[in-house]
Amino acid sequence: MFFSSPPASSTNMGPVDIVVLTTAALPWRTGPAIFSLWHAGGLAALGYRVAYGVPWLDASSQKRLWGEVLFANPDEQARWLRAEALRLGVPPLPDIFFFKGVFSKSLFSIFIVEDAFAASPPARYFLVQEPEHFGWIPFYSSKRRIGAEKTLGIVMTNYGSYIRRPGRPDRAAFAKIVEWRHKQLMRKYADVIVPLSPAIDLKGVEDLVRWQQVTGVLKAFAQVPPVAEGNDRVYFLGRLTWDKGLQCVIDVAKRMGVAIDVYGDGPDNAAIQKSAADKQSPVRFLGPSASPWEAMGDYRVFFNPSVSEVLCTTTAEALVAGRHVVLPNCPANQPFFDLPNVHVYDTPDQADAALRVAMAAAVVPPIKAQERFDWATVCRLVAELLVA
Repeated sequence: MFFSSPPASSTNMGPVDIVVLTTAALPWRTGPAIFSLWHAGGLAALGYRVAYGVPWLDASSQKRLWGEVLFANPDEQARWLRAEALRLGVPPLPDIFFFKGVFSKSLFSIFIVEDAFAASPPARYFLVQEPEHFGWIPFYSSKRRIGAEKTLGIVMTNYGSYIRRPGRPDRAAFAKIVEWRHKQLMRKYADVIVPLSPAIDLKGVEDLVRWQQVTGVLKAFAQVPPVAEGNDRVYFLGRLTWDKGLQCVIDVAKRMGVAIDVYGDGPDNAAIQKSAADKQSPVRFLGPSASPWEAMGDYRVFFNPSVSEVLCTTTAEALVAGRHVVLPNCPANQPFFDLPNVHVYDTPDQADAALRVAMAAAVVPPIKAQERFDWATVCRLVAELLVA
């Protein structure tokens, strides 16, 4: 077990009010990594004694995930996390502890290979990102053994959708098994489940479900300058995999003759760039960005045709920044439909018209989006849900 600031064992660390557990940590920029960082810092800023538990990846896993070894030991990553939190405007992080994880390149996921609950200090409450994910290796402490007053799990990944995507009958059957097993794990590890959107099938665990705002957007996005007069530029930001709708980005740009700038990286990057080049689509690939808010001032519209998300953080970020967003009509996007500057289409062929409207429409001030996705408010709501 590794602890940082100060190094300690879970026993020496002493009891806390809340333990925040995550299946991924920065610098891997995934939902659990970003959300857990803010939950840990935000809840600590409210006066709660908090411990933040993140997976530690050894050198071989770091190479598979990042292509190089970024941290020689957990203390290095903890120091980097604290500095990165400050850079992102997150309140100072509480004590950080690590449990063992292994990155699988074939599944592009981190497997937690240590009982993170047993590794945690005693706590009244647990806030767990992806509780079903923690049960993939079958030796974790159940909620009964933890002894906490409440364990709240945030469900944010539609594993069934990812598995079904190839469209083979055997994949569909396997997806059903995975979804059934995940519901068992949710019930085993959580007292309350908060899904990010209606995109996940939670039939059978409805008694655990609460609908609550539990995610926010970094303050930097609210500080992006307003769209300049005459600016009609379009961008996409996300992981470069085919399931994120990149083929639609390429096709729409080609049909409309509209240049679309793409930010991000991913395993399908080369194939996606080749497809765009073969079709002579006016798409520019600008690589990943650690500070996407710095580029947003150059654009009016975020085009996000992905239907694989449970809730797309990059869409929330664009809305908070006062940009138009063009989205497909799917359950994952429902939480955005009541906000201004949102343009929804039903079929890929209708995306052109929606994008054309967004490129010309005036921007409504993003007050409602900024209020909904304010992290300080979100953390207060999370705390209320935990202690209720």
